[in-house]
Amino acid sequence: MRRAAVWTTTVWALMAAVAEGYQSSYNYVPQGSSPTLYTPGFEPIMHLDQNTFADTVFAQDKSFVVEFYADWCGHCRAFVPYFREFANQVFGWNKVVTVAVMNCADSYNVDVCKANGISEFPTLKYFARTARRPSDAVHMDPQHSADGIRDALLRSISNEYAFNRYPDWPMFTPLQVDGRTTYGQLWQGIPESADYMAIVFEISDGVGARFQLDMWEKRGIVGTRRALSNSPLVQMLRIREFPSVALFRRDHQQAIYMSRVHNASFGEIEAAINADRASHHVMPVQNIQTSTFRPITTTLAPVVDCARFPDRCADMFYVSETDMLKSMHQALYDSVRDVHGGMVQGDNFTNLYNFVDLLANHFPVLSFSNELRRTVRKKRTSSTILKNSERARLVFTHMREWLEARKGNGHFPSSEWIRQFEMIERVYARPFPTNSSWQHCEGSSGRYRGYTCGLWTTFHAITVHTYIDTIKDDRVDRLKPLRAIQGWVSSFFGCRDCRDHFMDMTQNKFPMTARRVRHPHDMMTYLWRAHNIVNQRLKGDASEDPQFVKVQFPPPFLCPTCHSGGQFSRRQVRNFLLRYYGSIKPHNRLANRRLAL
Repeated sequence: MRRAAVWTTTVWALMAAVAEGYQSSYNYVPQGSSPTLYTPGFEPIMHLDQNTFADTVFAQDKSFVVEFYADWCGHCRAFVPYFREFANQVFGWNKVVTVAVMNCADSYNVDVCKANGISEFPTLKYFARTARRPSDAVHMDPQHSADGIRDALLRSISNEYAFNRYPDWPMFTPLQVDGRTTYGQLWQGIPESADYMAIVFEISDGVGARFQLDMWEKRGIVGTRRALSNSPLVQMLRIREFPSVALFRRDHQQAIYMSRVHNASFGEIEAAINADRASHHVMPVQNIQTSTFRPITTTLAPVVDCARFPDRCADMFYVSETDMLKSMHQALYDSVRDVHGGMVQGDNFTNLYNFVDLLANHFPVLSFSNELRRTVRKKRTSSTILKNSERARLVFTHMREWLEARKGNGHFPSSEWIRQFEMIERVYARPFPTNSSWQHCEGSSGRYRGYTCGLWTTFHAITVHTYIDTIKDDRVDRLKPLRAIQGWVSSFFGCRDCRDHFMDMTQNKFPMTARRVRHPHDMMTYLWRAHNIVNQRLKGDASEDPQFVKVQFPPPFLCPTCHSGGQFSRRQVRNFLLRYYGSIKPHNRLANRRLAL
């Protein structure tokens, strides 16, 4: 009875919460612990989270275009300026459609993102006004063009109106005029308060609907309609160019303004209305143009000039156990959880097994002194045990055994993996410091670096430590660790554009072949060269942290001897990679704990 009472109480509490509803707004600050790529309250973008998504998107009388992003995703960061510009362009349409975002990298939003089938970033979806479930959404292309996104949205809105004809939306259907049409009939559907009507004449769909949406905020002053180039009104008004716009007053059949549609059309329409109102001694109208938000400004930490202060910059570069463990937890927990379709099978199964096998065998558990090469040739006498990593490797080993037991089936639900991972984490005292801050990988703001930096750091460290672990093994497969990394990226890295670039580089532009990885140390230098190709491509990109600009690594302030005559000394670079990725700063669980004053 007591259990039944508790269950009943819980159900009613949930029903009460749903009944109450949580709707977002432009000023709403989303719940969760991860940084956002957009600033609540300062941009015409609504933020959604687990609490607000359903009651906002599925319970309002408007449509939504939602970007599902991950704050760590480089392509999402590069997409920000285009999406922000797009949001500003269509803010005047907010009575019809709202632009919104949701951070799927935040664990708080896992259930909603999973329900929406989000496995790649960024994902753009259009939710019609009639949408009542995630499956009702339509995918949109997250193209790097504000105009392109706006035009795609315009098509979605027009298609929705063709089926629903909402009375509180602009009348997108073209005017139908014949010999019996009266002037008064042209005004049907225009608000009674509007003394003016603007008709856009165009050859096909496009500009007219956009014009109507841009003017929608001022529908109490100026109503809008559209007509096609074959309308009898074209001959009556002697229109020769398209698209054109004609402005009428309610009690006056002759157009008071006509012109081809161009960038200054809103201002000219406002001027024509005010001139007409002045002739009738009526107060002028203002700001016919669509509304815009104030421009966003960002405050970043001061940037250290590495040319002037090389020692200060050198201190910012180190390999952090914290960063590697945080990134591996996200790589094996979050990324597998979010796999498309919720089932790990086929190539995904193989790629996950190979990557976990690599981690179980060679994830760094020792930090060596800077005399690494000497100790490798003799004895590893100067080393520090990385305690969290030692426990993490036990987790990797157990998960490898778990996968081996399922090789016969070759598939499993991602939910089973998550349950097993969580259980083994607890068994080994939670070695992954997910709540700690990034260390070396912390960006100058929350929008930079983080997870992707941690991934690259771990990939490099694994190749270096694999080389160290197998230096006396002549039979070692030098491509195996690189292919395991490549396989994980192919199957589980959620940033779609980043993943495609990585695969194109390692398969086509700089193929991962036995010819390039002939010697044991090539497993280190291949990844080093590949990473510098990425740095070159992303130099000046919107995702670039101003403090950690994309330069060819290592820069002179880290390794002066690596540079000779404008070129890298391969031998010196190999030595540097061994020193740099062999010396790992241990996780300090007290570093981020506040003092008890």
